[in-house]
Amino acid sequence: MSTVAYRDGVLAADSRAYGGHGQGSPGEKRKIHRLSDGTVVGITSGVLGMGERFAAWLNAGGDPSAWTGSAPDLRAIIIRPGGEMYLADDGLYFSGPIRCDHYAIGSGAPYAMGAMAMGASAVQAVHVAIAHDCHSGGRVRAISVR
Repeated sequence: MSTVAYRDGVLAADSRAYGGHGQGSPGEKRKIHRLSDGTVVGITSGVLGMGERFAAWLNAGGDPSAWTGSAPDLRAIIIRPGGEMYLADDGLYFSGPIRCDHYAIGSGAPYAMGAMAMGASAVQAVHVAIAHDCHSGGRVRAISVR
C-alpha cells in the first residue's frame, strides 16, 4: 500500500507504485498532490489508478454526485488552504476538520505515527515506515501546505 504522513504543515509520502494482483512494484508514482485551489491531498489505495481518479475528482470540485461507480476504495488526508485537515475513508464524505499534531495513513501508518510521537518530521516518519513496512518504498516526496 503506502505511507502518507502529515506534521507541521508538511505532507509526505513514499513513492512505491503498486503493480496489482501480486505483480510487485513496477516503479514509483506520486501519492501527494497540490490541487488548483491550493488544497493538498495524500492518497493511499490498493486499487490501480484510484488515487489519481480521486485527486482529479477533488480538483474538479469534489461533488459526490459527479462520482460514477462504487465508492472509492482509499484513505486520504486532505489539507485545505487554511490549514484545516479532513480525512476520507472509503467514501466521498470527509471527517473533519480534524485537530491533531500529526497523522498518518496507509500500511506504514503505525511506524510513521510512532516516529512522529517521538518527534520525527513527516518526511522522517515516512523514512521510518519505508524501513519497516514492506508495502512502502521508493523516494520520499513532500509538499509544504503553507
